[in-house]
Amino acid sequence: MTNNLPKISLAYQSKLTSAIVSVSVFFLIYLMLIAASLLMIFLLGYGAVKLLTISVNYFTIFGAAGLFSIGVFVFIFLVKFIFKKSHYSTRHLIEVNRSSQPELFAIIDEIVAETKVQAPKKVFLSPDVNASVSYNSIFWSMLLPVKKNLTIGVGLINSTSVGELRSILAHEFGHFSQKSMKIGGYVNQAERIIFETVYNNKDYENFILEFSGGNAVFKIFGLISISFINAFQSVLKSISSFLFKNHASLQREMEYHADAISTFITNPEEQASSLLRLELSDAAFNYSFHFYTESQQKYLPKNLYQNQLSLMKILSERNNHPYINGLPKIEADDLTRYNKSRIEIEDQWTSHPDILKRIERIKTNATRNSTADHRYAQEIIRGFDNICETMTSKFLTLHSVKNVGEVIDNETFVQLYLDNNTYKAFSSDFNGYYERHNPVVEDIESSASEITSSSFEDLFSDKKVSLVYEKSGIENDLQTLQYLISYPKEVKTFRFDGTLYKTKDAKSLIPQLENELKRVKEELQENDKAVFRHYYNIANQDQKKDLFNKYKKFAVIDQEFDDFQRSLNDFTVHLQFMATTLPFDEIRKHRAQLLKAEKPFKQKIRELLEKSAYVEALNHEDKTLFQEFTDSEYIYFNKDKYLEHEVQAIFLLIEKYQALLNDHYLNSKLDLLNFQSDLHKN
Repeated sequence: MTNNLPKISLAYQSKLTSAIVSVSVFFLIYLMLIAASLLMIFLLGYGAVKLLTISVNYFTIFGAAGLFSIGVFVFIFLVKFIFKKSHYSTRHLIEVNRSSQPELFAIIDEIVAETKVQAPKKVFLSPDVNASVSYNSIFWSMLLPVKKNLTIGVGLINSTSVGELRSILAHEFGHFSQKSMKIGGYVNQAERIIFETVYNNKDYENFILEFSGGNAVFKIFGLISISFINAFQSVLKSISSFLFKNHASLQREMEYHADAISTFITNPEEQASSLLRLELSDAAFNYSFHFYTESQQKYLPKNLYQNQLSLMKILSERNNHPYINGLPKIEADDLTRYNKSRIEIEDQWTSHPDILKRIERIKTNATRNSTADHRYAQEIIRGFDNICETMTSKFLTLHSVKNVGEVIDNETFVQLYLDNNTYKAFSSDFNGYYERHNPVVEDIESSASEITSSSFEDLFSDKKVSLVYEKSGIENDLQTLQYLISYPKEVKTFRFDGTLYKTKDAKSLIPQLENELKRVKEELQENDKAVFRHYYNIANQDQKKDLFNKYKKFAVIDQEFDDFQRSLNDFTVHLQFMATTLPFDEIRKHRAQLLKAEKPFKQKIRELLEKSAYVEALNHEDKTLFQEFTDSEYIYFNKDKYLEHEVQAIFLLIEKYQALLNDHYLNSKLDLLNFQSDLHKN
């Protein structure tokens, strides 16, 4: 057995102290508010009695009852969460034991021996791509040394090796060893109090007003009660940020510590590979599920986890992830390929550190480098296919998917998915240069007359491709700095190029980034001109004319796209009220704004239909739809109800409009790039 597991760090101890202090402060303030409400009951009750001793009549009786009710209503507001039943269910889980899953429990027993922690009380399988530690009763976990449960997601087992699964379980058992998990129970209760008092109190306030009935005196006292409640809410809300940020900070340190334990008793390679694959695995599972929900009950899955594996394969091929030992290998560089941001802001609300930060720590953790096990994790789960089918059914029930539609096998799913999600890839000739960059050349006439040329390899070199992502990174950083300037209280500090800055210094960095962006844009424009000249020079006369026209046409499409997209964005904000339950008067106000916004939007659609480069992509059905809208006089809402035909018509129009912009832009870009690629091959 091991006696030298990683100890908690000084940072961990500091965060733990802060979390304990914040939880203690919260409950102290909460108890003070309860005491204040009880004092209100006593004082107002005393006042009510004094009022009745003066005279007993209609007004004094109602006045006394109203006074006393203020304290009672405030007290109930503070404690009503106690009577709220928890609706958490384990029906979507499968409990497993030693006799049904001996290979899994052999790994669990080994890790328990290594870490010297209590074995889990129960082990569950869940439908998710996740693993977690929890208590049966959060309340009793605050008071007693209650055993923890271990939950392992079937979606996680389905996409890991045995060694990777072992490293994940070792991480979870790292949490088993953390006594600070008990803090989570207190924070959970605090969250429950805050949710029920601050964010879920509208029904209670309505009840107070309804309780007063038509009595004007009671209604006044009801409004006074709500005023006191709002004051108490502001106190609870003000302390909630302090509490949740400190707990999230502690949770991040708990993750690092659990990682350190996992690294020590397993190995960093398998630990890192499982973390890096997690996003792909989760995306494949969610895309599989969304396929069925978007089919409008036409199809049902037999086995979502076979679908998950198939989509992992498809997504890996599209992103050039190699398969090693039967599973996709994701590198750390793959997660940062498109992210060249130089600004780093710590998310104070997240409970898990960034994966790349975790991997950096894992590389420096002490380890015994246990032997890797590349077998599929599903191989150690007995009856795995049956479990997957059962979990598929449970997952559908959990998400209220009706048991209707044709049940399809995995081969049919893959074919239907590919048919519905056509992937249009750019030629590999360009080394990813055009993945996030568009072939728009300014002053193309003068470029065509120049005779200078560059080597093909240099035009699409890694250095030139890097310029594309550098531009995107600078643009994103400028947006971030503008946000920090607009909301200076949201974030106190940030890092830029590794140097710590205060938010008030954000403005000083903008000129530097704007100059860098100008330089990068100029370099990209010069390279785009060189690309055009290269293909123009190798083309024959007919091809030169076609290439020139395609560039000219795409430049128009690119310019019009921005104009039409801006018009769409300006209009759709006025449709959002339809997705929210509002009083009729509010709906009418929003409708008036919508009808006003319709006029410029209709004019843009007329321009699109009459003289834009996009009209050639419109089929007859879409043209009719667009024309009907421009000629319409929709009112959307009448006699206190929405006109469903008109509402459906406008949302269908928006869907078709956006699809037209996106599809024609992409198809035109592909047409130009494929033409270039063919020129080079010929």
